[in-house]
Amino acid sequence: MSLAGRRLLVPVTAERTAFAEQLVAEGADITAVAFIAIAPPVDPAALESATLAWLDGAYGWMAVTSRNAVLAMDRIARAHGRTLAEPQPAARVATVGEATRAVCAEVGLAVDLVPESRADARGIVADFPDGAGRVLAPLGNLASPVLARGLERKGWRVDGVEAYRTVDGPGMDDATVAAVADGRLDAVLLTSGSVAERFAAACPTVAPGTRIVAIGRTTEAGARAAGLAVDAVATTPTYAGIRAALDAALDTPVQGDPS
Repeated sequence: MSLAGRRLLVPVTAERTAFAEQLVAEGADITAVAFIAIAPPVDPAALESATLAWLDGAYGWMAVTSRNAVLAMDRIARAHGRTLAEPQPAARVATVGEATRAVCAEVGLAVDLVPESRADARGIVADFPDGAGRVLAPLGNLASPVLARGLERKGWRVDGVEAYRTVDGPGMDDATVAAVADGRLDAVLLTSGSVAERFAAACPTVAPGTRIVAIGRTTEAGARAAGLAVDAVATTPTYAGIRAALDAALDTPVQGDPS
């Protein structure tokens, strides 16, 4: 579907603007909003210690749920003149999906497990083998205990370490909030539960004709918990997935619209 002339609200961060730029190249009129920012962990020394332990072969597995964690550990490894791939192939890596696998590949990590059923922490737990060794879980400050608890039930000793923090970004200006309320946007894209919560807090009124599109089931759940009505959900939590969901949402007439 052509996006020429479509007015879209797209979340960005300082490090991630490529998707918004892609939509602009397709002709969309983009309002880019930095709802969140990625900050260093509260205890950088703990992350450094965990990263060095991984490099020294202390872990049988690393379970990764975010590209931000991989990149944070990669910076530490490179600062020490090392690479995250040093413990491999003996050590193994599990990721939540293809996007995180791609980031692992960029830093030299081979990925052994990508869940088949669902691209989130529950998916990793479901497909993870039983065992008795150590698993490193570099996480964000908002991560749920699902991953650690699930792997521990399978016999593993899980060392969770904060690798990054999700904090407030600049957010929406008054003109954008008014555009959402007045129906001057065709769609709002939600790329995480954190983004959904911040969007809902900033926009008490969303015009009926504005479609809300979530990047996956976890984001959809966060959006609904924040009181938002979600019109379309990506079948895979990737930018390609949310692009397809956006097409589906825009192709569906708004309720009450005779077109």
